[in-house]
Amino acid sequence: MGIVLLVVALAFMASAAILTAADSAFYALSRNAAERLRIESNSKAISHILDDSESHAQAIRFWRIWFETASAVAVALLVARWIDNIWMVGLVATMVMAALGFVLVSVSPRRYGRSNARNVVRATAPMVRLLRVLLGPITNWLASIGTAMSPGPGNDEDGYLGKERLRDIVDRASEGEDLDEESAELISSVMDLEETNVRAVMVPRTDMVVLTGEHTINGALELFMASGYSRIPLIGEDTDDIQGIIYLKDVISEIHGLQQAERLEDLSRPVRFVPESKNAAELLQELQQEAIHLAVVIDEYGGTAGLITLEDLLEEIVGEIDDEYDRSRTELIENPDGSLFAMASVSIDDVADHFDVFIDDEDVDTVGGLLSKALESVPVLGSTADVYGLRLTVVALAGRRNRIGKIHVERLETDASDHKENDEESSDER
Repeated sequence: MGIVLLVVALAFMASAAILTAADSAFYALSRNAAERLRIESNSKAISHILDDSESHAQAIRFWRIWFETASAVAVALLVARWIDNIWMVGLVATMVMAALGFVLVSVSPRRYGRSNARNVVRATAPMVRLLRVLLGPITNWLASIGTAMSPGPGNDEDGYLGKERLRDIVDRASEGEDLDEESAELISSVMDLEETNVRAVMVPRTDMVVLTGEHTINGALELFMASGYSRIPLIGEDTDDIQGIIYLKDVISEIHGLQQAERLEDLSRPVRFVPESKNAAELLQELQQEAIHLAVVIDEYGGTAGLITLEDLLEEIVGEIDDEYDRSRTELIENPDGSLFAMASVSIDDVADHFDVFIDDEDVDTVGGLLSKALESVPVLGSTADVYGLRLTVVALAGRRNRIGKIHVERLETDASDHKENDEESSDER
């Protein structure tokens, strides 16, 4: 009887080890490699697994746990033949299974499965398929119960060919220096984009630069030059009434007499509208196929939520691109005449301290925000406003979205005169 229990325990442990190796091999195999193996082997088992990878992955995990548990029971029964104390039996059995399981079921099979993925998949596919058929719908029921007990987005919804498996491969390759850090980040960015909606990437409505029917063609050109954009939406009564997209090249063509447009509306092109909940990766593919560079984002009520460009989506993958000739961005530069060049992100407190003025504004914290609030519109190159005795002027844009970059801040002459007059009045009163 003891020999039988030993053989059973070893058989169950070997089965668990095989399933561990199979699980690791399927995870290590890329989709392209799996499809090539399907064609080369002409195996129905492999085809079934690839067509329904999630249920087969669940079956492997279920049977691996079952074999490990059954092996532990067999070891406990074997130990009980020599030890009468039930607590000692449990202690010895768990210690033996923990040691053997760690080496024979966990570490070694996983390493072998990863390093010999093709051969392991080919050899274990019939076994995996059989175990899946034996379980029938049981794994799906158990998976449903597990999902109900731990609600939230799952990590294995795509089985062996899912994103989490690919992330794991990329992480291991990067850690093992098989893949450089930049390439790993690029792959991760592509996968992140597939889980991102348009709302997270778009230029919000409040940051949109727009043209109206009141703009002349020359006025439109001035706005193009000041904003740095090559495409600007044309609106009707308000921002929710997008009537078209004006292209800089069309405006230039009209000015040079290459087109016959009487009004700016005559130059407008059709608008591509997209919902803010749309998947960013899908939109990127659609914009590329349709050769469109800009789309207007609408909210659930049909109003304008913002706009998104092809460059916005590409930047989510490759990141911000800085020109090698870009000047270093010093936060504050003091000029000989006492004025300042300040980045838009500089705190209004720093500017106030420099000019010894009191700026009391709870709505904004930065110089760029102060200028935007004073203008009540999106600042462009050359935009200027007088606030708190200071004149703020946009002298440079920054980033691909051409937002406020550098602002020239100077004290107003009138402010200085007022101070002087106030001082004289104070002297007279004395």
